[in-house]
Amino acid sequence: MRLWFRRLLSGRTVSVQTELDSARLVGERLEDLVVKRGQCPDDDRNILLMGYWALLFDFHKAILGLISKPLCGSAFALVRPCMEALVRAHVAVKGSAADIESLQKDTYRTNFATIGLWMDAEFGTGDLFTNFLGHARAALHSFTHAGISQLGRRFDGHDLKASYDEGEIIEVIRVSTSAVWMVTNLVTKHLGFTAEATKAEELYLEWGKH
Repeated sequence: MRLWFRRLLSGRTVSVQTELDSARLVGERLEDLVVKRGQCPDDDRNILLMGYWALLFDFHKAILGLISKPLCGSAFALVRPCMEALVRAHVAVKGSAADIESLQKDTYRTNFATIGLWMDAEFGTGDLFTNFLGHARAALHSFTHAGISQLGRRFDGHDLKASYDEGEIIEVIRVSTSAVWMVTNLVTKHLGFTAEATKAEELYLEWGKH
């Protein structure tokens, strides 16, 4: 089974190590853009937004570190929390007052069947999030909750040995790296960090060429 997100490789050969190195570098540069700005407004929405932004970068670093071990089962299990943090960051910006209260009370539940449509409508992103999140539902659940997607990769033939496909590992690296750009794009534009928003887009486009 393939994962839910691909970018064209243009016939080029890629390796997991190359992807890890590239993802670490762009992640560090994206994070620095916001960190160097110092403090941001501390109203309820922005506190939530920045918390999710920081958490997503934490997950991203963990995914890259676990893949390099290699502990791919744990890395794959963290992709759903990445998507949760990405969704909630957007809800923090444009969700209703009731949504904000549910985030604060920890009663918010993400409906991956509908949230992408809402995000695209609210943020004018075409079908970006609908596609990015909508195709992920089954795999996200299975990888995070010890489902068959995980169990099937604990065997190599009849041997009890992890067998995660290199292509799938690369997809996980790219999905999580795309997520940290998306949340940085949200933060910089929402807070009016115009120069940083432009630089973030440049970094992401350059990363996409590797």
